[in-house]
Amino acid sequence: MKASEVRSRYLRFFEKKGHTVEKSDSLVPENDPTVLFTGAGMNQFKDMFLGKGNKPYKRATTSQKCLRTGDLENVGKTPSHQTFFEMLGNFSFGDYFKADAIPWAWEFVTKELGIDPARLSVTVYEEDQEAYDLWLKIIPKAKLFRGDANDNFWPANAPKDGPNGPCGPCSEIYYDRGAKYGCSPGDCGPLCAKCKRHIEIWNLVFTQFDRQDGGVLAPLKNKNIDTGMGLERTVATLQGVPTNFDTDLFAPILRRIGEITGKPYSQEGDETPRFRRIADHARAMTFVICDGIAPGNEGREYVLRRIIRRASDDGRRMGMREAWLFRLVPAVGEAMGEAYPEIVERRENIARIVKAEEEQYAATLELATGIIDREVANLRESKARTFSGEVAFDLHQTHGLPIDQLTEILKEKNLSADRKRYDALMEEHRKKSHATASGDVFAIGPLGKIKPTVAPTRFCGYDALQTTAVVKAIIAGNDVVDGAGPGTVVRIVLDQSPFYAESGGQMGDVGILKGDGVEVRIDETKKTEGYWLHGGTVMRGTLRPGLSVEAQVDIDRRWAIQRNHTGTHILHNALRTILGKHVEQAGSLVAPDRLRFDFSHFQSLTRDEVRRIENHVNERIMENAPVTWREMPMAEAKKLGALMFFADKYGDVVRVVSVGDWSRELCGGTHVPAAGTIGYFHIVSEGSVAGGTRRIEAVTGMGAVAHALQVEDRVNTAATMLNTPAAKLPNRIQEVLDELQQLRREQEKSRRAAAADEAGGLHSKAFAVGPEKAVVELLQDKSADDLRSMIDKLVKEQKIAVAALGSVFEEKPILVIGVREDLTSKLDAGAIAKEAGKAMGAGGGGKKDIATCGGKDPAKVPAGLEAAKAAIRKALA
Repeated sequence: MKASEVRSRYLRFFEKKGHTVEKSDSLVPENDPTVLFTGAGMNQFKDMFLGKGNKPYKRATTSQKCLRTGDLENVGKTPSHQTFFEMLGNFSFGDYFKADAIPWAWEFVTKELGIDPARLSVTVYEEDQEAYDLWLKIIPKAKLFRGDANDNFWPANAPKDGPNGPCGPCSEIYYDRGAKYGCSPGDCGPLCAKCKRHIEIWNLVFTQFDRQDGGVLAPLKNKNIDTGMGLERTVATLQGVPTNFDTDLFAPILRRIGEITGKPYSQEGDETPRFRRIADHARAMTFVICDGIAPGNEGREYVLRRIIRRASDDGRRMGMREAWLFRLVPAVGEAMGEAYPEIVERRENIARIVKAEEEQYAATLELATGIIDREVANLRESKARTFSGEVAFDLHQTHGLPIDQLTEILKEKNLSADRKRYDALMEEHRKKSHATASGDVFAIGPLGKIKPTVAPTRFCGYDALQTTAVVKAIIAGNDVVDGAGPGTVVRIVLDQSPFYAESGGQMGDVGILKGDGVEVRIDETKKTEGYWLHGGTVMRGTLRPGLSVEAQVDIDRRWAIQRNHTGTHILHNALRTILGKHVEQAGSLVAPDRLRFDFSHFQSLTRDEVRRIENHVNERIMENAPVTWREMPMAEAKKLGALMFFADKYGDVVRVVSVGDWSRELCGGTHVPAAGTIGYFHIVSEGSVAGGTRRIEAVTGMGAVAHALQVEDRVNTAATMLNTPAAKLPNRIQEVLDELQQLRREQEKSRRAAAADEAGGLHSKAFAVGPEKAVVELLQDKSADDLRSMIDKLVKEQKIAVAALGSVFEEKPILVIGVREDLTSKLDAGAIAKEAGKAMGAGGGGKKDIATCGGKDPAKVPAGLEAAKAAIRKALA
């Protein structure tokens, strides 16, 4: 049975049992900072489990894409560890419980999937007699096993160790793969810790307790069911293959890896773990990027970077030197595109991001290798074996080299990194960055306390910038409070609001709340889970829940933002018209004073392209096309050709914003009524922000006028400084540059002449090495070019065999070695430079006749010269 059939059978089975089939949630949890990635099917139903949700059903079923990296080191080494996987789930929110969930589980596994009951066994929590008795009605006692709180409770050991919150016993169905996978039948069961004969294919969690201080398990008013069935494990069972990687979910990817590397996949080979790890990571990177994450050095972005680079390392060890992982993206689409068509629709953009990261990693490795080699040389010299935690941290922060990649490199050199110091520096950095992901999906903050009694905010700001509203809740610090006086910084929840909450790149509104002697200055507006949080300071009076206030948006600021937002849509249209349809939005900022637009494009824009884009936008503005919006089903929006972005999450009904009949985008932001309201559009800058991603910054309306006036002021100031009319400024600047270049040429000529004269005096300092003569000297304030000129004179004109000259120039150490051409068969300047570099704590190298080395410590130049002298004597002895 193919994976696609297992998935569809599961969803249809529970749909017939009265469950609503929900789409998979994004891998990036919406409005949930407590977790980096969605790691379980229940994540999107968190509020329903807590009794605070407002979904119109009590039963749901999903096939949820998940990402977990806690066992990253085991991926490829075991039959079932993966980073990306699918979890099939059926959920009950205070509806049915064990009496229904248990027989349904057995019915699906044995009837729908046709798995032989003789090969199945079940575990229950040792204190859950209810579940035990229910199972005894279905299976023989010999097939039923009791487990402790570590094996059969969620979270594991929660009764004793916590955390506080919803929890409960669980019951698992295991499949017996046969004696060849483990112990003998007599002493091996599903709870055996010695082998992998029995694999878990179904987990029923009975969420029936609220764990409280002291290990108290208080019964929940509403008992819930949370089921998880790993798709990959189940498919491996049905297809009779030894590992998840040998199923049809991985076959196209493994086949493509073999085609690219020239090494076909086998179930038992030296390269098998690498094949499996690359295939897993290819799935993970494809889905994570499709859900809007790009590689970076923090949080989710760092996880993605780490996954891509681990796969790249495996490829490198298989002989792949060029970027190649991006070529696996279509194979992931072939394997999973039927269930997730978005990965096929976005495959080109996903591949571009992967390729750019591979190329950046290759450049990083090249640069990092020099730093690592220098540090390793210092360790060898001092006979130490621990790589500096500070250098490891710098390699991560500055160059993007993950610590596990560094660890692998050091392992090959029989060295280790100072993880304790590295971890301490990372923790300090995280604190400064306000990291918040805790991994606890049931973490309850102030909003969680508000939700049971306060309805989500109704936004009325599309049509009004002022309205009467009621204060429903006040948050000060991290607490819900009953009142706030002057000077208190607060976040306020209203029943309705004209304030746009920061979203989709558009900045939130600011303004003021007034009512009954109270005035609150609103400095920002954000939203989470449907609640508008108006952040600001109480200016006068005492703010209390229930107060009626006039909510007034800063009108001028809102209009400036709207001009920039509509300008962003027109810019997007211009980019796709002029550069090509491959252009896709990669990020944006819509502020009152400017707009910033990141987009996919893999080369810098020419000046002509920038001008054409700007002209195109202004031509569209002058057409003064109407800006309209309406809500419609997603299917209709797709038929209209509305642009949508993979980083965003959309519902079944979407809002489409149109400018004339030539721009349509899914957008929840605010806009001007007609394009002409923008006035004027001007591009301020264009550049790169990451591999394959460009950024344009622009201004509109009075912001564009202000920018033009600033430029005019600068031009007039420069013209005055150069005593020339503004119209002739470019010519005058060129004249000044020509004069400056001529002066520099003359200065350099004088320097080289002085250096050559000084080189003549060095001949007298030559020392004999066998039949030849050598010069090794420390000189004052000489550049690398100066030293090369002096060496040319010594070895070419004065026939010195070898010269090594060192200096400190502009606080940087430099050492240059030159060898007479007829001696390069005996003497290698590059080899001498390497020896000198080691003494200076730096790298060194070059050609046989000329080479250099540097470093960071000027005080080590004499040591470098001594090392060079020793190498010269050894070579010519």
